[in-house]
Amino acid sequence: MRTFIISTDDYSVGKRKIEEIRASITGDVDDSSYDLEEDSLYNIVDDLNTVSLFDNIKFVVCKSAEKIVDFKDSALKEFINILGDQSSNNYLILITTVGFNKIPQDKQDIYKKIKSYSTYYEIMVKNISLEEYIENNVKEDGYSIDSDAKNLLLSYFDNLTAIETSLDILKSYKMEDKIIKKDDVIKMIPKPLDENVYDLINAVLKKDKKLIFQIYDNLKTINAGANILSLLINKFQELYNVNMLVKSGITKDEISEIFHVKPGRAFYMVKDAKNNSLKDIKDNLDYLNKLDYDIKRGVVDSELGIELYFLR
Repeated sequence: MRTFIISTDDYSVGKRKIEEIRASITGDVDDSSYDLEEDSLYNIVDDLNTVSLFDNIKFVVCKSAEKIVDFKDSALKEFINILGDQSSNNYLILITTVGFNKIPQDKQDIYKKIKSYSTYYEIMVKNISLEEYIENNVKEDGYSIDSDAKNLLLSYFDNLTAIETSLDILKSYKMEDKIIKKDDVIKMIPKPLDENVYDLINAVLKKDKKLIFQIYDNLKTINAGANILSLLINKFQELYNVNMLVKSGITKDEISEIFHVKPGRAFYMVKDAKNNSLKDIKDNLDYLNKLDYDIKRGVVDSELGIELYFLR
């Protein structure tokens, strides 16, 4: 039995390693997959014990692998016996996005036993350049993406799954000319909540009341007024901090590290900070903090308070 443990913070990253292992196998393969959040460990044991009809190699992928240690000793004993079967040509992939570090101390011996039969991979998104991933992903399919589109996409998402899904949508949309531009991202990829708040802040600083209420109305459909106020305060505080740091000579890459954001998001954070005065940012932040205080005291209605703030 050839067993692999993949610990990752993003299933798409682990999936790439699974595909790499799968591609290394020569001959016919029977694929199957399980999730220990729902399936029994006995299902995997039975699958691996059952001889393929055409004597094909079995390639079994097991998600939520950290749950293995929660099964009864009898199931674990059978499972570990299979792992030790040196005569088997089958493949077993154990993948977890939670991590094995959360396994209770009294179950660590079981995990160590399983690991002793396995090849272990730890693959984290933080160690992967998402910028390079985007470039390589589109290039492999004969597409190109301009820097503005790439930066915008990176400002939206910091996980591979969301980026991969977005690129699939964009490639389907631009199937004819195979050139992905910023306008394509704006048109085809819904903005995350944070991005809508950033847009709202920019509209407030530009005093564009029509745009303010347009964005605000969209936000209201999924957020209560008090939550929007909290988001505004947090993002104005962030903008204030970035403005101060930029004035002190901090670079975009350093901003990325300080705020734990991807370079694409840091690019826009620095751009917004440079385009707005520290005084305007502070005035808005002070107003919002006072409004938050008045709302919590019951002096001002939250929705009315926010709308009056936008109209001032």
